[in-house]
Amino acid sequence: MFTVQSPAGRLGHSFHAPASWDEVRSLLAQHGTEAAVSGGATYLMWRAARGEPMPPHLISLHRIPEHDEVRDGSVGALATLRRVERGPATGAQRALTMAASVTAGPSVRTLATVGGNLASGFPQADLVPALLALDVSVHLGDGRRVPITEVVDEGLRTDDLVTRVTHEPADGVGWTGATVKLARRGMDFSIATVSAVLRIEDDEILAARVAVGSLFERPARLREIESALVGADPSEETIRELLDFVRITGKFLDDEEATADYRQRIAGAAVRKTLLLAARLGPDGVPGVGQARM
Repeated sequence: MFTVQSPAGRLGHSFHAPASWDEVRSLLAQHGTEAAVSGGATYLMWRAARGEPMPPHLISLHRIPEHDEVRDGSVGALATLRRVERGPATGAQRALTMAASVTAGPSVRTLATVGGNLASGFPQADLVPALLALDVSVHLGDGRRVPITEVVDEGLRTDDLVTRVTHEPADGVGWTGATVKLARRGMDFSIATVSAVLRIEDDEILAARVAVGSLFERPARLREIESALVGADPSEETIRELLDFVRITGKFLDDEEATADYRQRIAGAAVRKTLLLAARLGPDGVPGVGQARM
């Protein structure tokens, strides 16, 4: 581990570059709330651009080896979004690949990491709906493994360190996934992000996980829609009928990107497009340019 005191160090600002998760935990225990952990630091740069003060101690994870893999079933927390968008483009994990491809712009995706996107707590974090739809387990630096739903619902403790996320590789037949994002412009925060993971065999949906981000104060699974999809055929007519019958309800987010009323009006269309795309692509289809955007 090495520590650098910047020119601002006279005011107590320091940069730390530990080489292991144990060293990160030690620094967090030493500096507490005065420390911030970063992978690509894009979240911290966004905060600074908004006039928020930088933390006195910045703990960078860039020297920690490994934990940047992108495989079907395992993605390291230090993997950049650029690596993720170049990952598996078929099967269930396609949902995550597509989500990464529409997050911010190429320069941000080159720096931003999976762990940072998950730990930020942003309602607009584009990867989280895909992680929910994949039903991943979140691995922490102290050896614990917690379900993604627990992380989303309860948040992470200040000393929790995400090291990787894993899910059951979709080695069974029929698994497919997709993500669709609606934003005003490419670099803007999401107005709605929808991820779907389906298992389809013999023209029947056997399993369905549908998750949304940016619609509510935090990402969420759409359990009623999931239940309605199981046993149905994946045709456009059936999916449209189901979504007319099962409404998306909740307290919709009202922010600088869009009003709650607008989000409520477009929610059904965003979910429908994502489900139809996942069904159309099937296990082996590769999404075309622009298909991850609404």
